Amino acid sequence: MPTMYLVVLIGFLLNMVDGFDVVAMSAAAPSLTVEWGITDQEKGLILSSTLVGMAIGAVAIAPVSDIIGRRLAILGATVAIGVSMIATGYIPPSVSLLVVMRVLSGLGIGVILASGSAIASEFVPDKYRGVAVTTVIMGYSAGAMMVGPIAGALVPTQGWEVLFIYGGAVTLILGAALYFALPESVEFLVSRENPNLDEVNKVLSRLKRAPIDQLPTPEQPEPPMSLQNAVGQLLSPEYIGRTLTIWAMYFLGFLAIYFLMSWIPSIFVDSGFTRGQGYAALTQFNIGALIGTSLIGYLSTRMKLAKPIAVYYVGAAIALALVYFLRPENITVLNSIILMIGFLLQGGFIAMFALATRTYPTSVRTTGVGWAAGLGRIGGIVSPIIAGYLIASGWDLYSLFLLFSVPLVLAGALALRFKI
Repeated sequence: MPTMYLVVLIGFLLNMVDGFDVVAMSAAAPSLTVEWGITDQEKGLILSSTLVGMAIGAVAIAPVSDIIGRRLAILGATVAIGVSMIATGYIPPSVSLLVVMRVLSGLGIGVILASGSAIASEFVPDKYRGVAVTTVIMGYSAGAMMVGPIAGALVPTQGWEVLFIYGGAVTLILGAALYFALPESVEFLVSRENPNLDEVNKVLSRLKRAPIDQLPTPEQPEPPMSLQNAVGQLLSPEYIGRTLTIWAMYFLGFLAIYFLMSWIPSIFVDSGFTRGQGYAALTQFNIGALIGTSLIGYLSTRMKLAKPIAVYYVGAAIALALVYFLRPENITVLNSIILMIGFLLQGGFIAMFALATRTYPTSVRTTGVGWAAGLGRIGGIVSPIIAGYLIASGWDLYSLFLLFSVPLVLAGALALRFKI
């Protein structure tokens, strides 16, 4: 397999296990409620803990890949996720300990979401960077989609713990494979302060491209890229407007998407549907995501991304509002709307990663994506907690859908500020 496609495939698989990990906690939540006797507030805290780790990983750790390289950062993150997932499956009943394990797993996921996007964009021609990044991030939805059927088959007989034990084992096996298969990004190697010609030519050879005799000379010598320098560039006069807009869009998108991903199974059970129907709804949500992401990835090779993202976000808001106004009690109708929400919401959200990689240069690309996803993930952190308190206060399924449609209208309006 050509290395360009291999790198995209590796990124897809890494995000697939990440998506499985995050949504597995959502699928395990109904069983945890019964076995551990946890409250809705504690459930919201557990569901948010992974997102806290993801935010810290994306903001504080992922930018290190702009210094040490994409490959080492991704390898370390993969091992951290695998070990913490397996540990999650073996811990005694303790909400505090479970929160710690989920934060550790989230640290690795935050690194992979940012570094995987960056390395994928750097291995393909400019025209196809959008589709490469959306394909990589689409793995997250693919992994999330697998949770429903697997949980339905295994949890009733083997317990919720097997989701994390098996998922962690697969993650570690993948980490061992990518140790041998994943090369470093040529763009990263060239962008370093003292690039090595031999290293660059080794990667070019794997890409089946001709070696070069000398390295390109940058127009202006760049200072060694530290985290402080990288963040300073994001907030420089040249980028600050785009940076703040991207951060706001990520925050608003995360607010809606993690409400749905974290609470769908529990909300369905609390609203009188069966646990199996809750798992099926979660699967529908992520099937829609795969279809929506594939379409917007295709569109990214033929047009600018800003308008499609705006259309997707506003369309998702309308679909969420439909749940409130129609109040469907027929499970087929409700699942059809959830499929539509997954198509529009996750398709537009995942395209945000491609938008971010187009916004920033190689020297700060991972930092740019990582800080956008990390700070934006604050929305994902508070979303399950807010939902938990609202549910405990008596809010029903339909009212929550209407509430979380509002941020998406705002995100769609902000998308129109971009011309890329």
